[in-house]
Amino acid sequence: MEFLQDPNVLYLLLMAGLWISATGTYIPGTGLAEIGGAALVVGTLFLLAQMATNWIAVIALVIGASLFFLLPLLKSEWERYAIGGLALQAAASFFLFAEASVSPIWIVLSLIVAWAYHRTILRSVLRQRRTLSSTQKDEFLVGERGRVMAAIEDRGTVQVHGELWTARSRSRLESGAEVVVTGQDGLELHVEKAKRQEAD
Repeated sequence: MEFLQDPNVLYLLLMAGLWISATGTYIPGTGLAEIGGAALVVGTLFLLAQMATNWIAVIALVIGASLFFLLPLLKSEWERYAIGGLALQAAASFFLFAEASVSPIWIVLSLIVAWAYHRTILRSVLRQRRTLSSTQKDEFLVGERGRVMAAIEDRGTVQVHGELWTARSRSRLESGAEVVVTGQDGLELHVEKAKRQEAD
């Protein structure tokens, strides 16, 4: 299929994969966005390997786009530096191919869309996540399952939703045991051993 050798098409596919992956990072859920975005990026990289591709520019583009989307997610104070990632993405976009080039129009449009998408949608999602009240957070975690990372004798460490929490339990829980969150006191969770049907 000749259109899959078009530099503009490959560029847009790569950017779409990065945007979808970023969406999955900002809005965690089923994991479909992360898997779909990663599959699209890997598939595009495979197609790029069939062409005279400047891999340094590809790496720079991916790093730039990632910095733009991820810096605000990691720390709100870093959002001011995220525009640097967008600048790196823009510069790298012009040097992706040795024997062809991406249309400047598509590059500019992709930058505008990335900026607008982040500012109007992802930024709003991030703001909502950061302003959750402690009550909402409690409701969100209660009933969720996790795993003991450090044996609990009164207190220990558990992993819930990919994050490590200090946890308390009325009974001893060995490392690796499945647990259910029964309550939250600030940054400390109350857990109990998960029943078999809950762990499955």
